[in-house]
This record gives sequence, C-alpha cells and structure tokens, in this order.
Amino acid sequence: MLFSARPFFKKPIPFSWLEVYNESGNKFIFKEKRKMRKTCLLIFMIMVLCLTACKADKNNETSECSNAAPEITADTTEIEAPASANNVLEAQPQTEEAFELTEQGKAFLMQMCKTLNDFDSQTTKDEAFWRNFLFYSYTGALEGSETEQVHREDLGFDETVVKVSLQEAEAYAKLIFGTDLPDTKPSFDIMEKGQTTCYYQDGYYYIGVSDFPDYQYAFADYEESDHSITVRFTIDFEGESNVGTISFNLVPEANKNGFIIASKITEFSN
Repeated sequence: MLFSARPFFKKPIPFSWLEVYNESGNKFIFKEKRKMRKTCLLIFMIMVLCLTACKADKNNETSECSNAAPEITADTTEIEAPASANNVLEAQPQTEEAFELTEQGKAFLMQMCKTLNDFDSQTTKDEAFWRNFLFYSYTGALEGSETEQVHREDLGFDETVVKVSLQEAEAYAKLIFGTDLPDTKPSFDIMEKGQTTCYYQDGYYYIGVSDFPDYQYAFADYEESDHSITVRFTIDFEGESNVGTISFNLVPEANKNGFIIASKITEFSN
C-alpha cells in the first residue's frame, strides 16, 4: 500500500499569543517580549529612584555634618606654670651640719700626737714619708696587735715585729688622710744594718717593736673658722707641764671620726 507524501506544516501559533504592534498589522511581537520590555522599564525606574534617594541622603549627611561641627574657639586663659623643684629647694634654707669633736675623735687625735709625723700642705708625700707613716703607726704595738719573731743576723737575735695586713694599712691611711695608701712595699733586703725592721712580704707589713719618748698629751681646745677646724693639745714631759703644743688642722669627713687630718704642727716652748 502506497502512501502519498504529506506536506509538512508548522503548527500554527495561536492568535492569543500574538498582539498587533500597529494598526497596519505588519509587525507582531510575542507576548513574552512585551513582558520583558515592561520588566526592563521597571528596573530602569527603580534604578532612577535609588540614585535619586542616594543623592538626597548624601546631601542630608553633608548638611548634618556641617551643622554638627563644633565651633572651635581659642582659649586665651593663661595656665600658671608649676613651681620647679629647684625653686622649691632654693626657697628652703640650706643648713650645714655642725662639726662635733667627739670623745672618740679626741682619743684618736691624742694617739696621733704620738705616732703621726708633722706635715702640712707643703709636705711632699714621697716614699720616705709613707715608710715613716707605716713605721710610727705600728711600732708601738698597740693592744691587740698580732706579733711574730723575725731572725736578724745583723742584730744577732730574733726581733719582735707587728704583722699588719695590706688591707688594714690601706684603711688606716684612708681614715687619717682621706687618700689611698700608695704602692709602698719595702723589701727585707734593702734594710740598713741595725735598722729596726720595716718591710713588706706576701701581703703583710712587718714592723719592729720600739718605744716612744715619754711625752704626755692633754686636750686644750679647738676652734672653727670658715671651713677650717683647729684642735690643740698641750705637751708635758718629765714632770714639766705645757712644754709645747700640737695643733691639728681638720677637715670634716664622713668616717667614724668625723674628720680627716690636713696638717699636724708641733711647737716646743723655749
């Protein structure tokens, strides 16, 4: 059985889907296209409204900021500067602590009458000065001193000596003069024949024991003038009173005596 070819036709578009564009009916558009145009128009209108609203908000913010900005005025009130610490200190009276010669200080000076050689600001404190200082400071063998025996071939017997550490001698010099003891270390080999022992070895000074003349000393007085303090002692000897005077010039110092010795002068009566 033969079938004849059937012509192909597209399914006709319902008229309800079409809309006349103009009166001539020459152009048609789909209903969906019209909806799209409406949608685009709606979006455009929304964008215009948004831009207009943003511009209005921006203008309002600018106006509010201008109105809210505080007015800055110069403060011409003068601020009084606080008084400095230096001014406060200057306003307070400056008082110097008065010097006081204690009984301990008097006893120390009385010992210096016997053991300390005379000196003043013109005295050269050379090697000989410091050797004499060490010798006379310890040859008297004060109570509590450490002693030893040193054999002396030149003397033919063992000599009693006082053993003094370097640290003790340095502290003693500092207490009296307010200065450091220099590097004074005489050796045993350089002592003269028959000389009383005075040498340094292995951190110690060895000073031979000897006696002092039988002088007696008594405190007389002291006076202050400017920054100088003078203390005087009288000398008695072999039953005679006031055969001489010893004068110390002192300088106040923060040590156990309260002073250092700047000079010592001994004067005997004719």
